[in-house]
Amino acid sequence: MTLNQLKYVLEISKTGSINKAANNLFISQSVLSASIKNLETELGKDIFSRSTRGVVLTPFGKTFISYIAPIQLQLQQLDDMISTKNADNIMRLTIASNGFNFISKICADLYKKYSSIGIRIEEHEAFGPEAMNLVANNVAEIALVRHWNCYKNQYIKQYNALKLQFYPLATLDIGVTVGPSNPLFYNESDYITTDMIKPYPMIMYNYMDFGPYSDIFDKLKLKHSNSKFITSSRATIYETLASSNACYLNSNYNSFNEIKDISKNFGNQRTLILSDCNIKSELGWIKNANANLSPIASEAINLISDHLTSVIS
Repeated sequence: MTLNQLKYVLEISKTGSINKAANNLFISQSVLSASIKNLETELGKDIFSRSTRGVVLTPFGKTFISYIAPIQLQLQQLDDMISTKNADNIMRLTIASNGFNFISKICADLYKKYSSIGIRIEEHEAFGPEAMNLVANNVAEIALVRHWNCYKNQYIKQYNALKLQFYPLATLDIGVTVGPSNPLFYNESDYITTDMIKPYPMIMYNYMDFGPYSDIFDKLKLKHSNSKFITSSRATIYETLASSNACYLNSNYNSFNEIKDISKNFGNQRTLILSDCNIKSELGWIKNANANLSPIASEAINLISDHLTSVIS
């Protein structure tokens, strides 16, 4: 296994095409295909499933990506550190999150405050184990994450294994987000029951489709149609909601203005709270247990905490 092979896997995963990846990498398609095949033979498992429509990650490939992506990011950071002049004079903040819109606004406020002396802000959108790995591998200094409290013991075990610390910030109700094509969008009440979702397909992140969190719908006693949409992209979730009658299992972010911000880009959407659900969504942040926070990361956490306090209270 070589660093180039890892780079090749990441590029193919991003483009969904060996031909496009080869063009982006400035190598021939045959060389790229052979290199990936050699890597799969070495690993004893397929990373990609190939068809006439392109390539997609296998379940093993998705897990493999979650491990190698932080390695590639660390190499990029090392290259930046070596090539950037006067790096010691620039403040640096690297933060990962599950795709919360207000994180970008907080980062923008920090930029405005420190732009005169120089600041480098790096944001990573990461879901499931990926956010943990980014912090554990020191790619991100902090990460804002969301848990279902029914998996709390599993998360604690993962944090302990990765030597991470979790700090809770807020507890939210669980809801379902829908677009105008779903009849629930026009429901008079802001509350629905789990049985009302049964006719509609669910949209979910790929890490919820298999593995330890794939039984979330059973835990919620949530019935839905046999159809479902699987994605690794937050934008795809909201695009699908805008164009289909699908539902997305979500937290109640109505007070965050998250849905308003999303609606500006993807059309009207609405989150309805599950009234018969006793599981909660926990929002918090993680850091490396053995590391002290930089002043700029501490300031970012304080801004996040203040924001959540203001919108929830």
